[in-house]
Amino acid sequence: MSFFDELKRRNVVRVGIAYLVAAWVLIQVSDVLTPIVPLPTWAPRLVFVILVIGFLPALILAWAYEVTPDGIKRDEKVTQNSETFVLSSRQKTVWAVSFSLVALLTVVLALNAGGLRERLVFGVASGSITSIAVLPLANLSGDPEQDYFVDGMTETLIAELSKIGALRVISRQSVMRFRGSDEPLVDIARQLNVDAVVEGSALQIGDEVRITVQLIEAATDKNLWADSYDRDLSDVLKIHSDVAHTIARKIRAVVTPEEAAHLADVREVNPEAYRLYLLGRHHLNKWEPAELDKAIRYFQQAIALDPEYARAYTGLATCYGAIGFYGFMPPRDTFEKERAAAAAALKIDSNLADAHKAYAAIHYYYDWDWQKAEEEFQRAISLNSNYAEAHQFYTWFLTGMGRTEEALTSIRRALELEPLGITMYLTASDVFYVSRQYDRAVTQLQEVLDLSPNEPLALSRLGWSYVQKGMFTRAIGNMEQAVTLASGNTESLFMLGHAYAAAGKTAEARKVLADLHALAKNQYIQPYGFALIHTGLGENDEALEWLERAYQDRNGWMVSLQVEPRLDPLRSDPRFQDLLRRMNFPE
Repeated sequence: MSFFDELKRRNVVRVGIAYLVAAWVLIQVSDVLTPIVPLPTWAPRLVFVILVIGFLPALILAWAYEVTPDGIKRDEKVTQNSETFVLSSRQKTVWAVSFSLVALLTVVLALNAGGLRERLVFGVASGSITSIAVLPLANLSGDPEQDYFVDGMTETLIAELSKIGALRVISRQSVMRFRGSDEPLVDIARQLNVDAVVEGSALQIGDEVRITVQLIEAATDKNLWADSYDRDLSDVLKIHSDVAHTIARKIRAVVTPEEAAHLADVREVNPEAYRLYLLGRHHLNKWEPAELDKAIRYFQQAIALDPEYARAYTGLATCYGAIGFYGFMPPRDTFEKERAAAAAALKIDSNLADAHKAYAAIHYYYDWDWQKAEEEFQRAISLNSNYAEAHQFYTWFLTGMGRTEEALTSIRRALELEPLGITMYLTASDVFYVSRQYDRAVTQLQEVLDLSPNEPLALSRLGWSYVQKGMFTRAIGNMEQAVTLASGNTESLFMLGHAYAAAGKTAEARKVLADLHALAKNQYIQPYGFALIHTGLGENDEALEWLERAYQDRNGWMVSLQVEPRLDPLRSDPRFQDLLRRMNFPE
């Protein structure tokens, strides 16, 4: 018997032809389904490669085995009677082709070739997604009094997704601009520069909460995934962790073992403590003295109900830090409270980036321990690379140290995470201002005013640069407007007083000094502000006396002593040099 006759007897030829026909059909089907079903564009190529690889095993199986009424047997053990031969010729082809394809697919899935297993199990995102924004969840209750709760749920979900370093997650300030917006998603995604958005809703009924979320690809407006979660409020943190995990799988984001551990480290929370914590965050985000006082009370109540609630301590630390830095109270009355709150948070959870950032701020603005401050800033960022506020504070640190290029790199990262965040643009302008790049500072601040035309902090800072450029009329106009808009803000007032003095408007500058002294009878006024005005008036002795008071008070503005342009007239004075030495700025 010839070799070809043997191939025919063993049905190898029949199997080969059938395999090719089946392969052609599968390739056509994959071509048709790829644009319809969310399959990756390389799916037809993968099918083709699998079929090519499987062709030779199918022929080998056809040669070596026969299908008999008694089961599958090696060819040599089969007696060639008519019944067996019929079975071989009619069924062997189907069996060999099917077995080969199933075996090959099993191997491919086991090895997760091309991520196929995950795509079949978890679904497929049609494009590469490396950036995402969580839009404000809708308040389904219709009660404005519940906005704080829903906004807090949005903020918590952002925080959970931010733990995934492979993703760029847009921070709160930028996304909150779109609360209630009817702009098309593609336009929102373009403004935020993201590949995908998460949107949804939240509803609280008693101690129960329902969250509905969906993941949408920005380029195609395609819904990649959606789900609803009904849980007890005590288990609400687990919802956010589950959503973050699922989204990471859907978009095939790489989650490191450490990040997976952080996501999985979820504890139950006292429902009332959680509600109080969200109220605290709601008032903290307004950054006004009275609002910060309310926030402190809510955080303290949350801690009283749940002493192991670490995030409530970090909220408390942030409030005390803001009150001390912005001069609402003497720093010595607030920074030790911030330190205690941050320490309590870290004792509960040593991997809490917020707490490390709070510790870094204490070391920077109060302790003037530059090395420890930098270590804590870097630790916070390493724990959460999406933590825009940590990048922002680290930028201020680098700016105060005179490390301009590093500061610019840091604020660029912050702006990637907070592309519509006004405070980030203000921080970028600070870097340009202290590095004497006044035109770039002005350009940056104009962008802020494009976003928010009546932003007092931008108007005041614009005045700083105009003063240094000698454009006093513009400077004073902007700064007077800032004082009007920020009624009661003494920082804007002493900045205006310096502008008056630098412009030669001595009477106006002395009027501001008198107003500040009158206010100081009933509230804390930062001594650094008095020093600036006296410097502008050319009264160096008085300026240095006030800087000494600022030093004794541990005034937060003192960290800018070696880079502040308005203090240049004092730099050659031995008393000023002594201050720099005592603050131990790095060389």
